[in-house]
Amino acid sequence: MPANDPTAAATTAAPRLRHLDGAAVAEDPARWAKAYEEVYAEALHLPDHNDPPIAERLLRHAGRPGFALVAAEEPDGRVAGYFYGYTLPGDTLWWEGLTPRPDPEFTREYPGRTVGLCELLVAPAWRRTRVAVTLLESFLASRTEERAAALIAEGNDVVLDRYARFGFRPVGQLAPYPGWRPHTMIVRPLRGA
Repeated sequence: MPANDPTAAATTAAPRLRHLDGAAVAEDPARWAKAYEEVYAEALHLPDHNDPPIAERLLRHAGRPGFALVAAEEPDGRVAGYFYGYTLPGDTLWWEGLTPRPDPEFTREYPGRTVGLCELLVAPAWRRTRVAVTLLESFLASRTEERAAALIAEGNDVVLDRYARFGFRPVGQLAPYPGWRPHTMIVRPLRGA
């Protein structure tokens, strides 16, 4: 296989997992932003992927309580993928604009209720190798919240189906940021729920 073959990485040793907190991610946000921009290169023109820019979103999220990022790294240190999220605070806007409007008790946040799942990405060479599943399972295994919630972009039925296999269920639609296309909110109970 030629050295520049993008599939070469996936045929060598499995990536190692590394768990990082917000301070560790904030030390080198460009590394994580670069991986995101490489994975989504063909979609960076969409507001969903660049407004606000991923580096800005990542730094803002890294400063939140309960932030964690699970990275899959190739033996040479390149990013094979990552998954990150944080604990939703009591004053979160996470549920703002959700339709149909749910029962207020459903959207009420308190310490330890919900972990918001923000980004899951896998480099092209590592797709179809279960890296995404490994990242999701590793991230969720480390959480103590009662439930997990994520947003899936409109039209991404393949990803919705995959999350459904892990017990996530749709609860409504919303646009996470002004100008973004609608997303489906999905929720899954975790421990203690």
